[in-house]
Amino acid sequence: MTAITDDEIINTEQFEDMRDLLEEDFVDLIQVYFNDCRRRITELRQAQQEEDNAKGFELAHALKGASVNLGATQMTRLGSQLQELCREHLISEQAPLIEDIAIALQRAEQDINQRLGQ
Repeated sequence: MTAITDDEIINTEQFEDMRDLLEEDFVDLIQVYFNDCRRRITELRQAQQEEDNAKGFELAHALKGASVNLGATQMTRLGSQLQELCREHLISEQAPLIEDIAIALQRAEQDINQRLGQ
């Protein structure tokens, strides 16, 4: 497993900027983010099993982009890492990294729910 505990889970400044920008729509965005990430992780597992680097790259890129907007630093870093490995046609070896992404999502969800008082 990669060291996903070495950096912050959520960048507070980025998170608060997005919350200020979206105001009452922010909580809805968070739920969409979590649902989309869960779906993409499921699809990443399938792409890894099928050795579909193109699909893996596309999914990792989408995860990374959505995570950057919320300041989800671990998700951003791990998504970027997987994206590069897919570019190098190495998705078949990335089941542990995909599980790290799933764990990072759980941590992000806990952190965000705590910040939102849920």
